[in-house]
Amino acid sequence: MFKSAGWEIRGLEMKLARGEELLIDARPHPLAFVGLYLIYGYVLVIGLLLWSKALDIQLPGFFPIQGELLMLWLLLVVPLVVASIVKISWRWALASILLAAISTYMYYNGYPPWVPEVAFGLMGILSVDFYRRGHRYYVTSRRIVMEKRFLSVRKRELPINKINDVVVEIPLLGRIFNFGTVIPLTASGLGVGEDLALAGTSVKVNRFEVGVAGGRGVNVPRARTFLALYGIPDPDKVSSVISSLIVS
Repeated sequence: MFKSAGWEIRGLEMKLARGEELLIDARPHPLAFVGLYLIYGYVLVIGLLLWSKALDIQLPGFFPIQGELLMLWLLLVVPLVVASIVKISWRWALASILLAAISTYMYYNGYPPWVPEVAFGLMGILSVDFYRRGHRYYVTSRRIVMEKRFLSVRKRELPINKINDVVVEIPLLGRIFNFGTVIPLTASGLGVGEDLALAGTSVKVNRFEVGVAGGRGVNVPRARTFLALYGIPDPDKVSSVISSLIVS
């Protein structure tokens, strides 16, 4: 595909230089953000269970909380705290605690306690789709443009001559539906994160305690969704196109 200099690509504010050729125009696959869909869908299901009284269990009289509220806290907060630990992001834990607290307040004040979870789940599912559609990736004969337009705008342009290597990551679901992430690596470290492993021990003798700790870091390919071609269809083909531009 070729477009002459100064033309806009599908109405977006990206223009090609003279002689520059657009090779790839891609968005993330609909299943690329399946993890977010599952989290919001889970919260929605909890809200529907609360609405249907499926969580209403009988507890002994000495419990200071109603059975359905106890089940709400257990089924909502505990899994999302675990998700926060896995994703290294405490927003899910804070969101679950806030939702459960609001539902508890509404329950004791005569309001439907399921409204926060249902509203949060529905709005979350819709927002994930808008979030996915806000990502756009272009590969031209001279550069890679990666952008995210959702609430704010984040954009990165990477000249082809700055790329040293290309890494392709394909999850299990991506192997089935043919999508994955293509991470262009540069000498400056763009596209590289670090995994840390820490260990420590201590010995207490009388009133004194001596501790020893150590750690090791390993650089691994990793980038935010607007710094890599995240979850795009046919990642092997895209990687081949970029690799051919590097060596040409």
